[in-house]
Amino acid sequence: MSQQEPAHVVVAGAGLAGLAGAVWLAEAGHRVTLVEKRGRLGGRTISVEVAGVDGRVDNGQHLFAGCYDALLRYVHTIGTADLLRWDAPPFAIRTGPGQLLTLRAPSWLPATVRRVVGLSWLAWPPIPLRDRPAALRTWLRIARAALRPAPELDDLTVDRWFRRIGAPASLRALVLDQFVIGLLNERTERVSASLFVRTLHWIGGRAAAGNTRAGDAVWPRVSLHELFVAPAERYLAERGADIVAGSGVTDVEIAGDAVTGVRLADGRVIEADAVVLAVPPWSLTTLLDRGNLGRYDHFGPARKIEAAPISSVYVWLDRPLRMRRLAENLRDTTIEWVFDTSGMHGVETGAGHCYSLAVSASWDVVHLSNAEFTAAALASLARNYPEFAEAEVLRTHVIHQPKATFSAQPGFDDLRLPQRTPVAGLFLAGDWTDTGMPSTMEAAAESAARAVAAVREHLGDRPGSEGGARR
Repeated sequence: MSQQEPAHVVVAGAGLAGLAGAVWLAEAGHRVTLVEKRGRLGGRTISVEVAGVDGRVDNGQHLFAGCYDALLRYVHTIGTADLLRWDAPPFAIRTGPGQLLTLRAPSWLPATVRRVVGLSWLAWPPIPLRDRPAALRTWLRIARAALRPAPELDDLTVDRWFRRIGAPASLRALVLDQFVIGLLNERTERVSASLFVRTLHWIGGRAAAGNTRAGDAVWPRVSLHELFVAPAERYLAERGADIVAGSGVTDVEIAGDAVTGVRLADGRVIEADAVVLAVPPWSLTTLLDRGNLGRYDHFGPARKIEAAPISSVYVWLDRPLRMRRLAENLRDTTIEWVFDTSGMHGVETGAGHCYSLAVSASWDVVHLSNAEFTAAALASLARNYPEFAEAEVLRTHVIHQPKATFSAQPGFDDLRLPQRTPVAGLFLAGDWTDTGMPSTMEAAAESAARAVAAVREHLGDRPGSEGGARR
C-alpha cells in the first residue's frame, strides 16, 4: 500500500444520506469530516424524548421494505441489522370495526408462494361485481406500464392516468389511491404518474433479481437514533473521522472548476480533496443564493423542488388494541395508518402501550393545533377499534413534518440532479437526487452509495481507495 496521505473528503449534512456516505467513505479508508449545521445528527430520521417515556420515540413511524438493498447494507456496515424485525407485506386495510382486509398464507408453504398468496386478494378485491373486470384490466395496465416505464408519464398526474386507463372508483377508493399516497407521500391529483410506475418497476426489478423478500415489511425494534445515528457516530470515531456539529456549510470553495474545500458558518475553511453535499434541495438553494455554486446553471432545477408533509401523533394507552397486524391502513378517517410501535419493539414499558398514528401527504391536518389533530386521531381509533372505548389515554405526542419528503409533481423527473456535478470533486447525495426512487430512506442510502462510488472514481488510486466499500 502506498504511504501517501489518505484523501480527505468532507460530507456536508448528517441526515441518512450523509451518515451513510461518511460511513462508507471511512470504510474505504478515506479521511472523513462530517459537517452538520444542527447540534445533532440524523436529519429527518431522528428520535426525540417525550416526558414520562423511557428512551426515545421517532419523528413518526418509519417503514423499511425488503427491497431496500442500500439501506440494509448500511445497517449491516454499522452493525445494527439484528435490530430489525421482518414481517409479511404491509397490506392490511381496515374498513371498520372487525373488518380487516388481509390474507396470510399457511406457514408450511414456501416463502415466495406465501407472499404471492398474501397479495392475491388485491387482484380480486371486495368491490362491486360490476367493477371487477375493470379492476383486473387496471391491474394489468399498471403492470404493463411498470415493466417499461414511459417518460411521457411524467406529464401526467396519477389521477389523470388512472382515469385514462379506466380504473374504477371503487378500486381507487379501497386500494389504489391510498397505495399511491403510501408509496409517494403525495395525493394522486398532485403526484407524477412516472414516479409511481418507476417505483413499481424498481420494486419488481429487485424481486426479479432474486430478492424473494422485496415486498416484506421491515420494522425497527429500537429508535432510529439507536439504529442509524449513534452506531454511525461510533463507527466514524473508531476510524478517526471528525464530526463538526452546530456550524453548517455556508459556501463551497472552488478554484477554477474544482472544489478545494468548504466554508463554515463560524468562518472556518476546511480544505478537502472531495466534497459531498448531502443536503435537501431547499438547503442547496440557500447555497446557490449566497455562494459560489450560484454561477452554475446546473444546480438551478433544485430551486423548483417542493416539499410534502407527514403528520403523526403517538398515543400511549393503558391496554393494547386488538390489532391483527403491526400496521393497519384505515379508510374514511383522518388517520391513515395505525402502527403498533410497542409490538414492533417487542416491549411494553410503564408508559403504556404505544401506537403511532400517521397521515401521509397531510395537507389537510399539518396546520391543525396539537389538540385538534389529537382529537381527530383519537376519533379515528374509536371508530375502528371498539376496545378503545374502555382504554385510558395516558399521554400523546404530536409531530408535524412540513418538509417530510419531496413532492414529485409532473415534471419532477427533470428536476432531479445526478450525483456528479460540473465542479470537479463536488458530488450530491440525498433522496431527491437522481435515483429513480421515491422519497424514502432507501433513496437516501442509494444516493450515498452512488456518490461514494463517484468520489472514489474521482480520487483514483489514492490511499483509501483500495479498501472497497462492501456492495
